[in-house]
Amino acid sequence: AQSNREDERMSGESAREIGEFALIERLKNKLGSVGNDADVIVGNGDDAAVIKAADGKCWVVTCDAQVSGVHFPSTGDVSGFAVGYKSLAVNVSDVAAMGGKPRFALISLGIPEETPVSFLDDLYGGVRALSEQYDILVLGGNVTRTSGPLFVDVFLVGKVMEEKVLRRSGARAGDRILVTGYLGDAAAGLHLSSTPHIQLREDVHASLTRAQLEPQPRVAEGVAIAESGLATSMMDISDGLAGDIRHLCEASGAGALLWGSELPVSGALFEAASVAAKKPMEWALHGGEDYELLVTTPAESVRALQEVLRRAGGAPLTPIGEILPASQGISLKRADGIIALENLAWEHFSA
Repeated sequence: AQSNREDERMSGESAREIGEFALIERLKNKLGSVGNDADVIVGNGDDAAVIKAADGKCWVVTCDAQVSGVHFPSTGDVSGFAVGYKSLAVNVSDVAAMGGKPRFALISLGIPEETPVSFLDDLYGGVRALSEQYDILVLGGNVTRTSGPLFVDVFLVGKVMEEKVLRRSGARAGDRILVTGYLGDAAAGLHLSSTPHIQLREDVHASLTRAQLEPQPRVAEGVAIAESGLATSMMDISDGLAGDIRHLCEASGAGALLWGSELPVSGALFEAASVAAKKPMEWALHGGEDYELLVTTPAESVRALQEVLRRAGGAPLTPIGEILPASQGISLKRADGIIALENLAWEHFSA
């Protein structure tokens, strides 16, 4: 009865008032048992769904839309190449987070009538570049006219062996938390795009803006981690570390302590933060769109997992915290003590 009253109360609210994550949960509940099937290995609520295929193999399926003015600047302020590249890359990252390899894509475009054809040519140049890098076959899609902003919606299919699938839900108290690569570069790049007066060395500026517009999905790393059998959970970081560690903990029924001094931050980000009078830690924790992998593993397996990625030629894997019992919540260890970790994750419709 309480659930029904809450449902009725929310019916009179707007998407903005409810917020992205409450809206997703509400819509998921509307489906009830639809989608429940013995062939579904991982359903709603992870980076991607996983469906049984044959001979122990599984399909990994995901979709994500990128919208002008929301996920990237208007078409006059960004290259078509970057839009195409990023639209596919964010989906590739979801497949990588499950331990899979991307294989097939369908792409739907919503195009305002006044869009230059040259921009769309460049957009597909970005799609092609990433497709060739990861051997993805683009099998078609859909094109429609829109009176709103341009959007790109990608449906991506990958493959993974069933016993290698990694979920968000496997972290256990005592596990160590690790992350690939560096955190916060994309957020710094976004800040630079909106503050052109900031003067930085050309190579620093290029590195950070590239992180924001052309993220590098960690496919080789995800596959190597999954095949090692050492990880207990994995997901990608799209909403910011502070928000995504919360998602992982909720799925695993756990808490976490992040070690602030251990968060991997690039020299380029430090330089940009100094010039822009920003705190590197804020970008690293709350920036979002890093598309790095967030991984948990037993404490005794940390070095072995780092060695797996080293041998695979992957990005560095840095321990940044530990999984705690759920009763201890989610906290951040700083030089001045331990504080509750604020959740400032990116959220559509947020007020």
